[in-house]
Amino acid sequence: MSPTLQPGQDILSFNWAYKPKIGDIVVIKVNGQEMVKRIQKYDGRHVFVRGDNREESTDSRHFGPILSDQIVGKVVCKN
Repeated sequence: MSPTLQPGQDILSFNWAYKPKIGDIVVIKVNGQEMVKRIQKYDGRHVFVRGDNREESTDSRHFGPILSDQIVGKVVCKN
């Protein structure tokens, strides 16, 4: 997610009663791995996510759209 987030940077995520919105930075879980991505497209159930570093990111362009229940939480604070 660089340049927005750097490796090792601490984040705080909100994990309760979250409704996805385009542009939100979220923690997702795909194939057992947690990742931080930005919501690019949301249609109610399916979510298309992208990393901010598009040339280096593994995101929905590689693994396809995710289900909204794969969102662990919304990033609300970065340190």
